[in-house]
Formats: sequence, structure tokens, C-alpha cells
Amino acid sequence: MKKIIYSIGLLVTMASCATFKNYEAQQIKTDNIVRKELTDSVIVSDTTALLHWQDFYKDYRLQTLIREGLERNSELETARLRIEEAIASLRGARRLLRPSATMTAEGSISSFEGAKPDKTYSIGTSISWEADIVGKQRNAVKGTMANVEEREAYRQLVKTRLIATIAQSYYTLEMLDSKRNVLQETIDSWQQQVLVMQALMEAGEAERGSIAQAEASRYEAQTQLEQINKQRFETEGALSVLLGRTPNTIDRGSFSTQDFSYQLVHHVPIAALSARPDVRQAEAALRAAFYQVNVARGAFYPSLRLSGTLGWTNNGGAGIINPGGILLQTIASLAQPLFANGQNRVNLSIAQSQHNQALVQFSQTLLEAGNEVNNALKAYHAANNQTRLQKLQIEKLQEAVKASHAQMLYGDGNALQIIVSRQSLLAAQLQQLSSEYEQIESYITLFRALGGGK
Repeated sequence: MKKIIYSIGLLVTMASCATFKNYEAQQIKTDNIVRKELTDSVIVSDTTALLHWQDFYKDYRLQTLIREGLERNSELETARLRIEEAIASLRGARRLLRPSATMTAEGSISSFEGAKPDKTYSIGTSISWEADIVGKQRNAVKGTMANVEEREAYRQLVKTRLIATIAQSYYTLEMLDSKRNVLQETIDSWQQQVLVMQALMEAGEAERGSIAQAEASRYEAQTQLEQINKQRFETEGALSVLLGRTPNTIDRGSFSTQDFSYQLVHHVPIAALSARPDVRQAEAALRAAFYQVNVARGAFYPSLRLSGTLGWTNNGGAGIINPGGILLQTIASLAQPLFANGQNRVNLSIAQSQHNQALVQFSQTLLEAGNEVNNALKAYHAANNQTRLQKLQIEKLQEAVKASHAQMLYGDGNALQIIVSRQSLLAAQLQQLSSEYEQIESYITLFRALGGGK
């Protein structure tokens, strides 16, 4: 009997070795990911080296906020707990490879028609173990390990997004502060302009309509200031919640693009895409699906279960210390599935379909990663060019405001001209701040898109 079981087990093991293969990592090609029209302004390097976020974000106030977010953010904590859950599942899967043991103890007393009672005691241990002859359980363990890696990658994905969102919110607040300052200066300037025009009107050199237009422009600037204050309030509240604290004022510095070296947009480590958390998460899901196909395929092979019982029994003695007997029993069973209402084939088809879906998702994740890098690079260069042109525009508009003001004072110009010039200057100043923020935002997005934020 032992020889038959051994022979069957050997044949099944050889068949399973030929059927089940280990997962092979996907080859990630980064050639031609950066669009050709962008390669003239950047150098694409084949490296995965990226700055740590503490080296990338140099503002110490921002660094403090990021540390606070990493410690207290609820989504990041939930992701960490999901890893613990997956690790617990992995421990359970590994323990299935070990034997299981059960200990039982029984005792009984019986008496017939008042006779002396018979006492029976027994203590036994049952051991059962399913030999993993085709590797079903080992494949299940490998699949569970992939699930752990997937959740770890997801935690890293949450972390990189959290860091980027905190940084974007921080610079949004600084940008809004600058807009508020520009609007307040403009409102003060309009107030002075109205006083000058009122004096000119008394001298017969200005019209009431022009003063009304100047006052309307001042009210428009005040309306914009109220909107900016509302946005500042809401952004501070949203960032506070992100940090896991009650909404409050956020400590910050002055808005400036000088905190960045912008080396990343000139030397792009495109190979870092392979280390992106979402790419690693997608491949871990693909690996888990691969091993799930092996598990489903393994259901078609026989299973070998070994079990045994070791016990001690005492029958008729007065106590457990009386002489007893040892009971030993071993059983080996080999079960080959024949019919399961087609369920094994259904399970295999489902597993194969899920594996194909994971492969499609992995490829899609790579495409989206490359596109995100391209968009971030394009957004940076566009914002950089816009900022440069807007700076020249503001210089000319400032000259126009000064000239219009001088002409109005000496009676060579009209009030409407200076009103239009001031309105154009305010719009250009606010737009320049928006472009500077877009430049910073695109740089942050590029850093995250390349997997930065560890």
C-alpha cells in the first residue's frame, strides 16, 4: 500500500512541477516614454535615483507639516492596518503547510443494577497533515505574499500622494497670501486715485463718471479680496483635516519659486517609473492572480492526507494512575477529484480571467504613468514660459500706469486711460502668481509621478 501511494505521489509531483511555474517579473521598458517634442529641453537618464522628500522640499515649515501628516493622517493609518491584515493572512496560509494536532480527554462511569461502577479514562492526540504534493498550498502562500506586497505598495502610494497634496496645499496658501497682498495694495492705490480724481474734478479737470468708474474698480478689487480670503480659509481647513487636526491657521512662509532647484525637469530619471508605488501595486496584483491560477489548476490533482492517533486508555481501574494501554493508529488517504459539478473548471476559468484583467491593468498603469510624466513636464515648461512673458507684460503695464497718471495730473490724458491700465495691471499680477503656482505644482506632480516621496 505504501509503495502504491508513494508511486502515485511521485507521479503527481512530477506532473505538478511541469505544470506550475514561478512568476517572472514583468519587463518594464521606458524607451520613448518621454514625448519627442520634450526631449529637446530635458535629458532622460536611465536611473531610478530620486531625492528623498526631505531633500526635495526644503522649506522647514512644509517639512514639519509633512511629518505631521505622515504621523496622523487617517488614510495612511488605514493603509498600514490593511498591511497588518494581509500579514496575518500570510501567517495563516503558511500554517496550512504544517500538521494540525488535536488533544482530547474523556472519562465515563457506568453501573448496571447497582453493581460496582466501571470507570473508563482515555487521553488521545490526533495529528493530521495534508502533504502539499502538487504545490497548491505553496502557490497559495506565494499569492498571499503578493497580496502583502500589493498592500505595502498601496501604502506607499497613499504616502506619496499625501506628501504631494500637503505640499500643493501649502503653496496654494502662500500663493493666496500673495494675491491678497496684491489686491490690498491695489485697493489702497484705487483709494488714492479716487482722492486725486476728486481733487481734479473740483478743479474742473475730471468728470464725475470717471470717479465712479474708479470707485467701481476699487469695489471689484475688494470683492476679489473677499473671495481670496474665503479660499484661504477653506484651504487651511482642508489641509488641517488632511493633517489629522482640527481646522486652524497653518504656519507658512512667503510665496517664492526659489525653494526649488528644478533639476528634475532637466534630468529626468525615467527608469524611476518602475519603482512607482502604483506600478509596483499593479505588478503585485498580477503576481497574486498568477498564483491563484496555479491554485485553481491544482484542484484537478489528487491530495494526500496523513493522519494518526496516539492515545492512552484505562478501562475498569479506580483511577487514572492504574495500568492502562497505549493506542496507536495511522491512516494515509489519497483523494483524486472526479466530479465537482464542473466547479473546478469554473474556478480555473475565473482565475485565468482575473489574471488577464490584472495584466491589462498593469499595462494601463504603465501607460498612465508615462502620460503623467509627460503632462507634468509640459505643464512646467508652459507655466515657466507664461511666467517669463507675464513678467515682461507687468513691467510694460507699470510703465503705462505711471505714464497715464502723469498725463492725467498735467491734463494731457484722461482718467479712463489710467483706469484701464490699472485694471490690466491687477489682472496680470494675479495671473502671474497663478502661473508661478502652476510651475510649482507641475514640479511637485513630476516628483510624485516618478515615484518620489519615500
